[in-house]
Amino acid sequence: MPADRSSLSGQGQTVCVTGAGGFIASWIVKLLLEKGYSVRGTVRNPADPKNSHLMELEGAQERLTLCKADLLDYESLQEAIQGCDGVFHTASPLTDDPHQMMEPAVTGTKNVMTAAAEAKVRRVVLTSSIGAVYMDPKRSPDVIVDESCCSDLEYCNNRRFVTWV
Repeated sequence: MPADRSSLSGQGQTVCVTGAGGFIASWIVKLLLEKGYSVRGTVRNPADPKNSHLMELEGAQERLTLCKADLLDYESLQEAIQGCDGVFHTASPLTDDPHQMMEPAVTGTKNVMTAAAEAKVRRVVLTSSIGAVYMDPKRSPDVIVDESCCSDLEYCNNRRFVTWV
């Protein structure tokens, strides 16, 4: 008989969430804390007020640690991931300059995966960037971006965000 999802508990397990201050990552942190996990959230600056909402989450005072990390600083990621049972990699840069976006995204993902493999992490979940849904100049700015939205491929190709064969 399958386990009741409401009874699943993360008690005794630690999960790293990269880019913890981001929208999707914040929800992941919230849900992990609700399930009893200890969470290490990576952020650029743990003291930045924009991350204060994380410390207000239920269970955060007891089980959330904000770690200073950068996608291009392997050692900072390695330190945050060491000893974790799982990793949610949500951190990703978003900018109009594809060179400032692609290199950190690719190198950062490699750094996270290497650090996770070295730490013998059991499971890694990789999320996509908001860039996958946000970049569509034909969409009204009043439209709420959700799972039904996709970035306009022609627009991205013309701006050299991605190149598709």
